[in-house]
This record gives sequence, structure tokens and C-alpha cells, in this order.
Amino acid sequence: MDTGLRLKYHRLKKKISLEDAASGILSPRELKKIESGMKEPALKELEALCKKLEIPLAPKDNPIGKVLVKNFKTALLHPQNKGKIMEQYSDIQDHPLLSVDEDIELEYRIQQIRYFIVTGDLDSAEEKLKDMERFKEFMDQEQFYLFHKYNGNYHYILNDFDKALKTYLMAEKIAPTTVPATEKGDLYYSIGITSSHLHETEMAYKYTDMALKIYQQEFVPKRIVECHINMAMTQNRFGNFRTAIDHFQNALTIGRKLEIDILRFTTEYNLGYVYLLNQEFELSISHIETSLNFVPSEYTADILLSYCALIMAEYELNNMDKSIYWTKKGFELVQSKKLSLDSPTNAIFKEAYIQFMCLYHFIHKNYEEFKNLTLNYLIPSFKNNENFYEMGYFYNHLGNVYYNEGAIEKAAMSYKDAQKAFRNLIRIK
Repeated sequence: MDTGLRLKYHRLKKKISLEDAASGILSPRELKKIESGMKEPALKELEALCKKLEIPLAPKDNPIGKVLVKNFKTALLHPQNKGKIMEQYSDIQDHPLLSVDEDIELEYRIQQIRYFIVTGDLDSAEEKLKDMERFKEFMDQEQFYLFHKYNGNYHYILNDFDKALKTYLMAEKIAPTTVPATEKGDLYYSIGITSSHLHETEMAYKYTDMALKIYQQEFVPKRIVECHINMAMTQNRFGNFRTAIDHFQNALTIGRKLEIDILRFTTEYNLGYVYLLNQEFELSISHIETSLNFVPSEYTADILLSYCALIMAEYELNNMDKSIYWTKKGFELVQSKKLSLDSPTNAIFKEAYIQFMCLYHFIHKNYEEFKNLTLNYLIPSFKNNENFYEMGYFYNHLGNVYYNEGAIEKAAMSYKDAQKAFRNLIRIK
């Protein structure tokens, strides 16, 4: 930073007004000119201003501070272990060399945003984002880019995918050419996964493919797996089940070597689900049952969705005893967590709970409860999230229930709605 910006940076950091900083030294108008770079201060004025702001006359060379921030930044790019990250942060948190140089301090404070996001401290992340808004004019191009990117990360964690995507795309526009390849890959992956949540399928595939190419060149195995998973999901939405399966198989081959449980669960479950869509029920059951060995116990929604897929696959194979077994397992979980229509506030969680309860009532022939939940809660959620396979599946069974009850017109409408949903599923090739 030049002299004027240094003075302004420390004045804002200490929350001192222009008038108070200038008081007894020069006029506020003259200080404003200095801060904006319109004039240089006299040595006497500079000494007095620096003394008031408690800073040296000129920034000091600080190679150790640079290394500390660089290592912290690198550790945050692809965090493998939250505990180690927290331990590293604890070691450097109050290190004096992180505050003797404005540029290093600014970089460190920007990286703190990502640290708080990675460790799940969203209140601190929000507070730091708001605080750093005051310092955007002091950021160089890379810092400005990272600030936008981490802002996108924050909104992504909050499931505000629209805002996250807009912020990521802005970060892409302002990214300097000096950004390292893995950093660029991380941004592309972020755009890809966020686009996927928004059902912007072509954008999701394009950016995830760009990220995959970078990660293959740089050899970042965890992200290679994650890219294959997201590309598989986008191909699944296109109706290209075989291509989706190829990507999942690639993810599975690499992921088995990494021994990261959540990656194993995600890959096994989604591969099993694609086999379910493709009506290869034995393979579906094999992979989804395997996935349950790796899902953390606190991931209630994912466990319920796994049970749902197993119930559906076993039912299609006429294995009623197995279907009933999985409904009982799921119902035990629902009761232990005291779940109800009002308890899950997260939309994805709520849909998982409702889908399971619909299947529970269907398998146990509680048809009135099945019809009520399916029509009033589950189908609207599927429409909102464009889950066409699930929509068609439940409309079809709804039609069967109506047909067996002699409600022929309602059955015909349900079958028609099922056909519409399945057509939507394969509308893009």
C-alpha cells in the first residue's frame, strides 16, 4: 500500500474518524487528500499521524509473516482434517508477525473468512465478511477475488445457491491470471456444484469438467472423486445413465484408496441410485447397502434416503419381507429422533422424511395416510426440486392404489401424471 492508503487502512481498522485522526496535526480536508493519494504528507505530519495510529513510518519486510499466511491459505484450499486446521489456526491466531504488515494482515483476515466457513463457525464468518466490506478498497486483485469467492462459499453453506452462484461468477470475472491452477479448479468446482443444486445442468457439467481437468493435472485425488460424482449426477439428469455409471465407477475406484467415509458413502449411494433408475435392482441394493457402512450416524436424512431406495428396489423385486425390514429400520430412526412433519426445517431433510413416511404407509397398506402425504406434501416437493423419477414412481403407485379402490378416473389421472414425469426425466439426451 502507498502512504495514504496505509494511513486510511489503520484509521478504519481502529475506527477513528477522519476528524479525530487529523485533529492537532492538519485539517481533515488535507488528510482526505493524503489518503486518496492526491498529495504526500510532510515528514512532520506523517510522523504525527503514524504516532497517533500507533504504526511505524514505513512497512517492515516480513518474510516469516508471508510464510505463515501462505501455509494457512494452502491448508484451507483442500482441508482434509478439520481438527488439524483448527490446531494450525490456534498456533498462528495471535502471532505478532501477522499484524505488522498491512498486506499480510489483510490477506490473513480474508483467509479467516474461509477458516470460519470450513470449521462451521458461520456466525464468525458472517461477522468477518461484514468487517472486511470496509476494507475492499485496500485489496489487490487476488484478495478482491478471494473475498468474493469466500462470500460465495458462505452463501453456499447457507443453501442460498442463487446468491452463491452469482458471487462465484463475479469472482471468475475478476480472477487475476496469476491465480494458481488448483485455486482456479476450486472455483470451477464451486460453480459446478452450485449450478447442480440449481438444476443448471449444462453449466454444472461444463464447470465440473473444467475443474476435473485441472485436478487430474495437479493430482488432487479427493477433488477428482468429487468432480466425477457431480458429473455423474448431471449425466443422470440428462438421462445418460450409462455415462453416469462410468463416472461413479471412476469415483469409486479412486475413492476406495482415499478411505474418506463420506466420499465412500456418497459414491456408493449415488451409484446404487443410478442402478435403481436403470431398473438394475440387485446392483442397486448391493451398492446402497454398502453405502450404509460409511454414512455418519448424524446424517439422518441420508440414512432415510438410503432406506427409501432399498425399500423401492426390494419392492420391485417382490421381496416384501426385505421391504418391511427396511421400513422398520427407518421407523425406529424416525422415532429415536422424534421426527414429524414440523421437526425437519431443512428442505432436503423434510423431503427425505416425507418420502420415507410415504413408503412406510404404502408398504404397510395404510393407503389413506399414503395418499394424503403423497398428494399434499411429497409431490409438491418433487415438483419444486424437479425430482422427476421419484415423482413418476409415486404417481404410478398412487394410480395403483386408486385403481384397486375402484377410483378409475383418479387412477387414470395419476398414471398420466406419472408418464409426464418420466418423459421429463429423459427430455434431454
